[in-house]
Amino acid sequence: MYRPTSRAQGRRTRTKRRRGCLMPSLVVVLLVVIGTTVLGLRPELAAQSADMLRAVVGDEAVAQLEDTVFSLKDWAQHEAYQRGLMRSTAPWEANTPVAVLPQPSVTPAPQGTPEPTRTKPVATVPPVATVPPPTPTPTAWQPAPLLDVGTMAGAGQWSAYLSDPAGRVVAYKTFVQPDPERPYVYAAVVAIDVRATQLHFVLGSEEPISKVKLTRKGIIPAADRQSGALLAAFNGGFKARHGSFGAMVNGVTVLPPINHFGTIALYQDGQIRIGAWGTDIVTTTGMVAWRQNGPLLIDHGTLNPHTADQTSRDWGIILNGVTAVERSGIGISADGAVLYYVAGDSLILPRLASAFVMLDVAYAMQLDINAVYVRFDTFRASPAGLVATPLLEAMKGERQRYLRPWSRDFFYLTATG
Repeated sequence: MYRPTSRAQGRRTRTKRRRGCLMPSLVVVLLVVIGTTVLGLRPELAAQSADMLRAVVGDEAVAQLEDTVFSLKDWAQHEAYQRGLMRSTAPWEANTPVAVLPQPSVTPAPQGTPEPTRTKPVATVPPVATVPPPTPTPTAWQPAPLLDVGTMAGAGQWSAYLSDPAGRVVAYKTFVQPDPERPYVYAAVVAIDVRATQLHFVLGSEEPISKVKLTRKGIIPAADRQSGALLAAFNGGFKARHGSFGAMVNGVTVLPPINHFGTIALYQDGQIRIGAWGTDIVTTTGMVAWRQNGPLLIDHGTLNPHTADQTSRDWGIILNGVTAVERSGIGISADGAVLYYVAGDSLILPRLASAFVMLDVAYAMQLDINAVYVRFDTFRASPAGLVATPLLEAMKGERQRYLRPWSRDFFYLTATG
């Protein structure tokens, strides 16, 4: 029998419907908040969860969720800065002195003092042996000065960072501010003397995944994993599923190269090249390893306009280029003598490229992204063995990852002297 619905019952029904509509939105907001919290406190757990979700719902859905989480984080940072709740803070003290080898001291003669007259010695007095002037001590290697790279105290100021066993400075660090819309964002920079160091490439025990059969230990060889030899290590590129960018090590091609894509190549003589595959870099004898990771950011000293393309998948089937996230990259000077590693939080791809423009590099390419994967470590000796120290305190993830078997590919640096 039909019974008309009362007004009270109608209101209750409409209320239930509104609650039903609100529930999915509340769930999404809750997931975003939880995701942001987990990302900051437990980045490894967040990365593992993302990988598990990819296996269930696919890369696209996870990328959208990640983009939502990172966008919320970016919005919160921007609002906090605008409201005075957050300040622009440099990553380290600005007064770290640049190491320069001492020059021989010479006491100048007072102004106006005439030069002493040199007379021929008397025959009965033995001649005084001529003492050759001291050989000047060469000035320590330093990267080129940087101008107009930021307003934070210490921006663009180089400070000694790595030294070889002989005490020579082989790497300096500084930071730049490449994003005018985010004045609280900085990118840390490490400038490495290519002539005094040797760069090596290691395949991860799992990544990049390949059907090629070869032994993959994912660890620095024991001969190089020694105090005085090992200087630093830093992250490689994306997973194979996020671009299938080419890789080769010790003559074995793990993934085939993609023509015209950015490539860093290492050679037996210690030379390092970065450029486009097929034009700047081709297979040659003496090539030890190479790794690709999308198009070049800087090509022949010019910013690649493709970096502004928000829809391109050339940067990997993951977060798009305008997502503010931890990013890293590698660049090289025009003469090939200085290698630059750049990394920072809340960087969009165009601003990572802008950092390399500030460094005036000839070529540059992006490396890995996301908090748990972007990491640059230096090493020091301790009674318990080598201890890793990150370039930035904000760099997350396992501290000793490069001293143990690691699932992702990476680079490491040794001294040549």
